[in-house]
Amino acid sequence: FTGLINIPPHIAERMHEIDWTGGMLNLAYFLGLVSKQDASDLAPALKPLTRKEQLDAVWKLSPPERLLELQLTPEGLDHWVDIASSLIECGKTYEPSSSVSSLDVFYANPLRGSKEDWLNNQLKPWAGFSRDDPSYTDVPGQHYTLMDFDHVPGFQKIFRKRLEARGL
Repeated sequence: FTGLINIPPHIAERMHEIDWTGGMLNLAYFLGLVSKQDASDLAPALKPLTRKEQLDAVWKLSPPERLLELQLTPEGLDHWVDIASSLIECGKTYEPSSSVSSLDVFYANPLRGSKEDWLNNQLKPWAGFSRDDPSYTDVPGQHYTLMDFDHVPGFQKIFRKRLEARGL
């Protein structure tokens, strides 16, 4: 079983668009520390600042109850940004190759554009890496929320059904 969760096969170009500040703000947005609009608006002002100053600015904007809920410390946020940055760096040189017998692609609302465009133009190219026709399964949520408390129970049921359909 190979399951892909809301990620296209060709990500290198997009990863090259994300600098450290953009990656940190994306993570802060995904974690619910800043709004999507704040993440977009903050980038130009934060870029000339040091890494610590950028993290401090996001920390000060973060809802205290969300920080508590995540049990996040400033050091923890810095560590998570390091992990996110490492994943972005890996993505810069990632090119899928070879194929598997079958793929299950789970997709949610994308960060930008329509779900139909996301599916047809970004995700369907996975077919080139699957010997059988891939399965594309619509899941609730958006790219950054499909694994949050509101959507995990529904996603788990959908995921389990796909596993069962594959005989697992």
